[in-house]
Amino acid sequence: AQRKPKQRGSWPGLPRPPTEWLCAVAGVRGADGGRWAFAAARTPALWLLAAWQATARGRLALPLHVDEEMPAGTIIGDISAGLPAGTTSYMYFISAQEGSGVATDLEIDENTGIIKTAGVLDHESRDHYSFIAVTPDGATVEVNIQVNDINDHAPTFPKQRAALFIPEHTHPGSHFPLDPAFDADSNLLTTQGYAIKAGNVGQAFQLETRRGPNGVLHPELVVSSILDREARSAFTLLLEAYDGGSPPRSSQMTLEVSVQDINDNAPAFNQSRYHTLIPENLLPGSSILQVFAWDADEGDNGAVVYEINRRQSDPEQFFTIDASTGVIKLNKGLDYELRKVHELVVQARDKAIHPEVSTTFVTIQVRDYNDNQPTMTIIFLSEDGSPRISEGAQPGQFVARISVSDPDYGEYANVNVSLEGGEGKFALTTKDNIIYLICVDQMLDREERDSYELRVTATDAGTPPLRAESAFVLQVTDINDNPPLFDAQEYEQSVPEVVYPGSFVLQVTARDKDQGPNGEIHYSILHSHQSHSHWFAIDPATGIVTTASALDYETDPHPRLTVLATDRGRPPLSSTTVVLVTLQDVNDNEPVFESNFYNISLKENVSPGTCFLQITATDADSGSWGIISYTLGTGLSSLVPSAFLLGEETGQLCTAQGLDRDEGPSAYDFTVTAVDGGGLSSTAYVKVFLEDINDNAPAFYPLEYAASISTQSQLGSAILRVTAHDKDEGLHGRVTYRIASGNMLTVFAINPDTGVISLRRPLTGKVNLLVQLEVEAEDGGGLAAQPTAHVNISIVAGTVSPPSFERVQYYFTVPEDTRISLCARVLPGQTDSVFYSISAGDPHGHFSIDPSSGQLHTNLALDHEAQSILTLEVQARSGSPPAYSSARVQITVSDVNDNPPRFPSSSDSVSLPEGAALGTVVYTVQAEDPDSGANGQVHFELASRGMTAFGVERLSGKVRLMGALHQESLSPYKLLVLAQDGGTPRLSATFTLLVHVQAEDQLGPLFDTLTYRVEVREGVPVGTHFLQVRALAREHNAFLAYHLHADGDATSFGIAPDTGWLHVRRTLDREVQELYVLTVLAVAGEGEGRQTGTSTVRVTITDENDNSPRLSEERYFFTVLENRPAGSSVGRVIATDWDAGSNSRLTFRLVPHEGHFLIHTQTGELSIRKSLDREQQSSYQLQVLVQDGGTPPRSTTGTIYVSVLDENDNAPAFLHVAEGRELLLQVLEDKPVGLLVAVLQAKDPDKGENGTVFYTLSGEEPQ
Repeated sequence: AQRKPKQRGSWPGLPRPPTEWLCAVAGVRGADGGRWAFAAARTPALWLLAAWQATARGRLALPLHVDEEMPAGTIIGDISAGLPAGTTSYMYFISAQEGSGVATDLEIDENTGIIKTAGVLDHESRDHYSFIAVTPDGATVEVNIQVNDINDHAPTFPKQRAALFIPEHTHPGSHFPLDPAFDADSNLLTTQGYAIKAGNVGQAFQLETRRGPNGVLHPELVVSSILDREARSAFTLLLEAYDGGSPPRSSQMTLEVSVQDINDNAPAFNQSRYHTLIPENLLPGSSILQVFAWDADEGDNGAVVYEINRRQSDPEQFFTIDASTGVIKLNKGLDYELRKVHELVVQARDKAIHPEVSTTFVTIQVRDYNDNQPTMTIIFLSEDGSPRISEGAQPGQFVARISVSDPDYGEYANVNVSLEGGEGKFALTTKDNIIYLICVDQMLDREERDSYELRVTATDAGTPPLRAESAFVLQVTDINDNPPLFDAQEYEQSVPEVVYPGSFVLQVTARDKDQGPNGEIHYSILHSHQSHSHWFAIDPATGIVTTASALDYETDPHPRLTVLATDRGRPPLSSTTVVLVTLQDVNDNEPVFESNFYNISLKENVSPGTCFLQITATDADSGSWGIISYTLGTGLSSLVPSAFLLGEETGQLCTAQGLDRDEGPSAYDFTVTAVDGGGLSSTAYVKVFLEDINDNAPAFYPLEYAASISTQSQLGSAILRVTAHDKDEGLHGRVTYRIASGNMLTVFAINPDTGVISLRRPLTGKVNLLVQLEVEAEDGGGLAAQPTAHVNISIVAGTVSPPSFERVQYYFTVPEDTRISLCARVLPGQTDSVFYSISAGDPHGHFSIDPSSGQLHTNLALDHEAQSILTLEVQARSGSPPAYSSARVQITVSDVNDNPPRFPSSSDSVSLPEGAALGTVVYTVQAEDPDSGANGQVHFELASRGMTAFGVERLSGKVRLMGALHQESLSPYKLLVLAQDGGTPRLSATFTLLVHVQAEDQLGPLFDTLTYRVEVREGVPVGTHFLQVRALAREHNAFLAYHLHADGDATSFGIAPDTGWLHVRRTLDREVQELYVLTVLAVAGEGEGRQTGTSTVRVTITDENDNSPRLSEERYFFTVLENRPAGSSVGRVIATDWDAGSNSRLTFRLVPHEGHFLIHTQTGELSIRKSLDREQQSSYQLQVLVQDGGTPPRSTTGTIYVSVLDENDNAPAFLHVAEGRELLLQVLEDKPVGLLVAVLQAKDPDKGENGTVFYTLSGEEPQ
């Protein structure tokens, strides 16, 4: 029977097995670990078994070779050749990897094992084939067919034409990589070399090769000789690449090599020197000549620019050159007389980055032209060389010497000189037509004519002629030929006898026709004791006669003076006149105190009515003029001295009430005025210092303190600080502390100076106790604080877990006119009840706190003006014994408009002349409002209806005259000024100003201004004059006397009655009083006919930097938790300065520079610069420097103590073994229960409860 064709992968002669016998096989892993996919998707189980057996027995290898490009059907080999000798097979099962090309590129006979090509093979596409042949008896042959390469590809360049740029003068041997040619063949059949076939002129290049890591042969073009672009700028090379075949295959490409230019040639001039001739009157801008240079380089390297070397030639820039064309032009006019030849150094440079430069020389000769006028030099023969001649000069005396010249040459240099003017008084002479002399021709008289105008003219011989002129004024100087002459031969004047030395009497005047020192007049008095001329003095320059000493009517009522007027001529001339003075008798003696200053000390506890000082003044006048009465006045502090009484007739000073230095001022200063019967007065200054007595005991605040510590706390640890204050000063105010009771076994200690309580002895055995200490405070005088302070200290075994506040610091803002509740609470989740209390910061009881909720309430009304910020310390406690924690609560009291503006007084009055000019400032209203912001801004307006004659400036408060005044009504103008603040609602106050209008015929002396304003620096010496007021009497020659209205402000100043000069009578201190308002009186006449005019002087005291900054505390104690982030606040240093402006602008800094802390330079806020670690350092002592902005600045220093509070940030560590290691303990068996095996000890660097260590045993016992 005919055989059926065999199925690939099936067993011959057997029926196809059922589907359930088949297995889908992904692959069978051979013994070598390879994975193969069988050709059949479904395989009988027997074949699977056979394949498995084959992999177990081993695999046979059959290597075969075939050349590429062989025709289809070419026999490659026989699989049976791979079987063991003597073994054959009638069938093969073929298995190959998917995508290996076996199924498509090969034809395998599964019966005979003959392998043929199914098509033309390509080595470059696939260079080998592999598959496995399995026989029915399980033999496996691994067939590997290698496709041999043949030379069927030529090398191929990526581009047929390429360009390469090489700079000229590139060093021989320089390499330039080229793109390689690729050959798809392998091994020796790939590219094996390169050659230059054409274009290598002068053998300028050669080729070298290098084999890359991928086997590709890379060509490199190598420069063989120096390249010169100017000789040859480009090369066209024909390159060839060839492989290793026989015969070899090859391909070619064209390489265009461009030689890049470098700047190797300097410009070259066509001439080394140029010459030209030009006239000196050649116009600027004219072309002179052109230079030319050529550069063989190209581009910017060959572009030539020209310039004149100004360092070597033509620094005055007479010439310019066109940078592009080389054309030289005249830049400014030439002068043959200054320079006849100009030598230029011209440079040509190319435009390269590093240019080449060449130089040529240009010689320019200048031809002369008559362009210079004659010059004259006139030298005046006076002593100082100025144009002047003495009026006593004789005819023939020389006045000036004239020399003439002309810079031109030849006939241009001949000059003729002439003289004009002088009215025939002067003449001109010469001997050589070069030097000319001007001389006096007639006598001169300066008083007749003191100057003459002369003109000298010099003319040259040019055509047209040039000329020069010089005109001058010749001054005729004076000689002393005229004596001084007085305006009158006799003068008369009346003077009160009480005028001060230096008072004006009269002025004499003399005149002298001469000039200069000859006409300067010096006045003097020819003294005679019989005429009492020594009472007077005269200003030598002005002739003003003043009093030199006190005048005495009783000694000589008619003193007579002889005044001499002398000029300063050589020799001097003089004349005299007589002055008759009549003295007016007046009440001329003021009361005189035995002492102008009284300083006395008084104990603060003296009884009222105690007389402690006798003040005495005397008056040289007699009768009613000598009767003296005494009155008290205010002082620098502007305090009304109500604490004292002064006997009006006796001058005895007594206490009027009890004095308390601690509650009131520590010193009183005031004035005592003595007034005689004629109204003359004088003032003495009294300062009473209150001596401190020990009348105040120390007082604790707060009275109760609490803290918690661990039994493991270290000795010396600070626990808390108690504070007591004493109002006394010195030794009486120095407080010392001691523990009075409760300190069992002296476990605790207290610093007697600071009040800091610390741990003195270990707390072993004292577990869960509440220790109550009583602390006493005593001052240096022996007074003790009542009541004493009570301190509760909880001793806790284990970790202290105090309540934790939600925030370390709370900030609240409370309006001053409302009552409000605030909340400061601990974090939720506390296991024990928490109780709250205010521990510090509220000595006056403004607030209370709910002990359970932490709700703060206001108890007392708050006042923003009294205290705008309050800082409380709120304490929370929990547990038994209790643990404590605290938080700071800063409460800002915001302002409300609860204060109306305030005037210094409710009313005032002022006099105003009927003819005062519109716009005159009549009065300046002042009001203050203690509120802040808009609530404290005061604005003024007139509330009087129908008052059109006056107006008030809204901001300054100046009341001005706005309309005509009418004096017909006897009533004064009544102005009602309203001051309103800017709050809501607005608050206001009123001020009444009475303006009295004085008719012209009723007016007294009139001051030149109604209000003087002047600034005086504080601390100026006593006696300093700072302002002169002036008034004009209505009656001609009426004598004026100036006085100050006696009030508190007037005590610090004085006024000269005759001159109106104000002066300082006592030391001024801006910090005590900044503004003084003085009323100056000008009195004309006496008795009932006396008339008085008034003016106001406002003296503002300007600040001097005379106060150093003051710290609110000498020592600051702050605490801060460790591990707080950088920038966390620690506390605030508060300082003040009594000065003003920049003198009170304070800056804070730490000295020396501190690495852990920083302080805000303006606010004094202390913060940490970086996180702190208590275990490294538990406390810091800082020095703070506070400096003001004065010149020079003043400063003060204070000490800051910062304690670092502990956090539980360290775990305990055993001392016996390193961290993470085990400790092996051994114990013998059969030992009794309770035997001590070992003592383990662990340490925790934390403090207090955080450092207390507890031990537990964990783990399981072995079974």
